[in-house]
Amino acid sequence: MHVFLKERAYRGEMICSVALALVSIVVMSSTADAKGKWEKVGKNDGVAVSKMEVKGSDLMAFRGVIVSDVHIGKVMAAFVDESQRSKWVDRYHTHETFKKTDRLQVYRIHFKLPIPISDRDYVLNSELFPNPEKKTVTVKIKSVKHPKAPENDCCVRAEAKRTFYKFEALEGGKTRLTVEVQTDPKGMLPDWLINSIQEDWPSKTLNALIKQAKTQKAHSDYASWH
Repeated sequence: MHVFLKERAYRGEMICSVALALVSIVVMSSTADAKGKWEKVGKNDGVAVSKMEVKGSDLMAFRGVIVSDVHIGKVMAAFVDESQRSKWVDRYHTHETFKKTDRLQVYRIHFKLPIPISDRDYVLNSELFPNPEKKTVTVKIKSVKHPKAPENDCCVRAEAKRTFYKFEALEGGKTRLTVEVQTDPKGMLPDWLINSIQEDWPSKTLNALIKQAKTQKAHSDYASWH
């Protein structure tokens, strides 16, 4: 209970701190299967951002799309390597991996947030679906329960209903990156604040991933896709 009481303390100027800190934790939560009409928001640092109302929720879904000159093999090398999360996932603190194969990861990730905001964590199931014929990779992530990751006093347990990433190899060694996001970080946070945070999140996340990808050697599974 005390993690919720801490959040009741912030007012006024703390709204800005909350927004900045929680930009990072929406990285893990999205709704790729939401039904509705996407409405263009505009471009943010090269990323085309759209939003959509989600039936039964006051939280909006947001989508970001960007074409980068980075090879899809380099994008995937950065994305699938759990040791690189701290390089492109903002506010990353720690993670524990419970299961890992070439196509599946089950893990808990902990985000460190400034006082008086409670830290957040997720327990996630991440599945990767490559399509060599179309030269695309889709990644779906959702919250799950795991016996080795019970809720505890360190964090508010946030929920990722669905996450959707899509990476497409294009001619000339370019890659189209798409992400969709709608999250419920739980705790005492108003919906309007969460929506405001999520509108900027696609740009922040995709650009950080691209920056990290440019430092990589192409993953062998995707090296010949362009």
